[in-house]
Amino acid sequence: MSSSKEGISAEEIVVSRSRELERQSSYADSKHDVVVEDIEKEPAALKTEEPVYDVFGKDEEHSIRYKTMSWVKCGVVMIAETIALGVLSLPSVLLTVGMVPGIILIIGLGVIATYTGYNLGLFRLNHPTVCNMADAGEILWGPFGKYLLGAGQVIFLVFICGSHCLTGAIAMSTLTDSATCKVVWSLVTGVVAFFLTLPRTLDRISYLSFVSSASILTSVFITIVGTGVESAPNGAPPNPHIIVKSFQNASFYNAFSAVTDIIFAYAGHLAFFNFISEMKNPREYPKALYLLQAVDITVYTLAGALVYKFTGQYTLSPSISSMSITLRKVTYGIAIPTILVAGVINGHVAAKFIFTRIFRGSRHLHEHTVIGWGTWIGLCALAWIIAWIISEVIPVFNDLLGLVASLFASQFTYGLSGYFWLFDNYGKWRKRPILAVINLLVFGLGLTILGLGMYASVKSIIVSYQTGQASTPFSCS
Repeated sequence: MSSSKEGISAEEIVVSRSRELERQSSYADSKHDVVVEDIEKEPAALKTEEPVYDVFGKDEEHSIRYKTMSWVKCGVVMIAETIALGVLSLPSVLLTVGMVPGIILIIGLGVIATYTGYNLGLFRLNHPTVCNMADAGEILWGPFGKYLLGAGQVIFLVFICGSHCLTGAIAMSTLTDSATCKVVWSLVTGVVAFFLTLPRTLDRISYLSFVSSASILTSVFITIVGTGVESAPNGAPPNPHIIVKSFQNASFYNAFSAVTDIIFAYAGHLAFFNFISEMKNPREYPKALYLLQAVDITVYTLAGALVYKFTGQYTLSPSISSMSITLRKVTYGIAIPTILVAGVINGHVAAKFIFTRIFRGSRHLHEHTVIGWGTWIGLCALAWIIAWIISEVIPVFNDLLGLVASLFASQFTYGLSGYFWLFDNYGKWRKRPILAVINLLVFGLGLTILGLGMYASVKSIIVSYQTGQASTPFSCS
């Protein structure tokens, strides 16, 4: 039965239309398959993924912005945090181990510290949520790792703040000819440092770091020149044979105690994750690291070698004590900014660790609120109060600081860095055997420093009590 003049049947029209729809459907499916296949072949770097943020999040629109540090500012903060008056204890290390072994140790451990610092940056890039050692510990070992490394970081930071209270007291007592009790000066140092810790961002602290860096470099320069000018204390010049001699009747305990001074001079790594998290571009962190390491290796090597050459067997620790009282006052006066700011950075990092734990995901972290500022001020005060108390109450504070450093600095600067690489590259060790071996050795080095450092620190505590060198709480002497 026909349905048109052309004689095309209704059945033929239906079949033709059905075939056309099938062709269109098939074409659409093929296009979809091509699109899906192209996406699957697309490099991972070009795929659009939801960005992963750390505790500070995407803070461009907030009142308090944390991620504002350039790599130059970050590098200067790292210099101010790492290089302090402890550098002036390195000449005494050379007195114990000798000029050549001492220089090799300073440069060698500095090169290793550069590599381990680079590993920390790689780990942070692989895990963008990491802002401190606790975050890294949680990735490695879950809640146990979070609390272990978090507690270790805070304890070590507070002890460093306490050491700056004592150093400030020594400096002010020298400047004032001990006119006031050292307990008062350590308290004054803690109070001033507390107020300097109050800025909420490291970018603000970085301006203080420029002053601190200039302060320590100038102090080291004056010490080198001063010991050179006054290189014949007591009228007798340094013995050149003693200067070139290695391990002069040094026991294993004395030798390793001296080596730990070098190790702990590179102990700034415990705050590197915190610094990276407040950079504008964390990928520029290696530039800041190289700036730090170029400066500290150079300063440590020159200060250690030259001061030891000038003072020889008369070398004291710190080297400031090897100079006349006038030069001592000049050096301590110029060093006051670094005594304060190096402690301020550590106190800031300790307070912010707790602050971000309390207000993670809260508006109090990014806005000027009464609760936010009240908590921040309270945490900064708490950090410095505890630091001041432990520095005055503990009779063998410096020896105990060495024990804490052996426990944690050995891992934060050396051991854990190797473990981070091994963790991120698990299953690929055979493909990168040289790096695998290097990082296994770095991890082993950290464990070795931990064990031997604890031995040396415990023995030092025992010797302090046996020889009556342990102080009494809140002593003015």
